[in-house]
Amino acid sequence: MQNVLAFRLVGIGLAGFLTVAAAFSTSALFQAPSPGSNLDPVNGAELIIDLIQGQEALLWSSLSGTVTSYTVLGWPSRVDGQDLGGALMLVKPENGSAGVIDLDERPMSVDFDVDS
Repeated sequence: MQNVLAFRLVGIGLAGFLTVAAAFSTSALFQAPSPGSNLDPVNGAELIIDLIQGQEALLWSSLSGTVTSYTVLGWPSRVDGQDLGGALMLVKPENGSAGVIDLDERPMSVDFDVDS
């Protein structure tokens, strides 16, 4: 009976730890209103990520925590009468504090996952 109780306590502790860990993870979303436009921060993203925008590259640095991954979504396009979805890039950066996103055009959105 003690083994069952110990197993349940460990399970409750693990669930609590995962809940707390999830609470310290946040997202910083930047979106452009139209193709070729600058990305605008959404809901205070500029307080989490400092984003410098060039014509073909984005320079980012984390202001609070480590960037564990980011997702870049390009604008949908049409080629030879066929509708194509926008490019999708998922990256887990080696350096979670700063980096460069090198592109051929300005994206529709960039979403950073940050652990505080």
